[in-house]
Amino acid sequence: MAGRRRKQSAKVNPLPPGSPLGTFVTGAPQQYVHDTTANIYKNTPLALLRPKWDQLLAEARSLSSAGQHAIAIIIAAAAGEWATELVLERLMDAVKDHSKSVRDLIDMSERLLVTWSFEGDRVREAFHDLTGEHPDRQSWWGDWMWSRRQRHDIAHRGVLTANATAANKCIDVAALHIAYLTEVVKKRAP
Repeated sequence: MAGRRRKQSAKVNPLPPGSPLGTFVTGAPQQYVHDTTANIYKNTPLALLRPKWDQLLAEARSLSSAGQHAIAIIIAAAAGEWATELVLERLMDAVKDHSKSVRDLIDMSERLLVTWSFEGDRVREAFHDLTGEHPDRQSWWGDWMWSRRQRHDIAHRGVLTANATAANKCIDVAALHIAYLTEVVKKRAP
């Protein structure tokens, strides 16, 4: 976008060929449960980033399997935030005439550290203005909000009571969130 300063995103290097999934953070191979949304990114503008999201979600599953449920929840949430940021930036680049909410989000992102999450009214309103979509009306919304509270409790309050069921629910809803974003960007900013 012209004049818009882009911040650097964290880079996740792909695993070397032949490396077992699960070595990314844990250092030890873990069994990977195939994510059913893995092929949804094929032939979409997000295809180049799909392996990294899949890698983050696979690592979250691996960590949860290894009993590291809290960090698994944080990584799954990060994958969704990364996807949200990328989709919003792509949509903002595709739309030439921005609404006030979109201009406000652009301005805010240039001055402040923005958490690219639909929890924030500004982010959700800008997304709606760009797409006409209401993420808060999706079937996964309630579970997604619950997963965000889990993430906040871990990241900001140090709550480490997460269990495998909670971690898997957070990972699954992150996958649904990313699949939703993929479908929206496929329709709006091919």
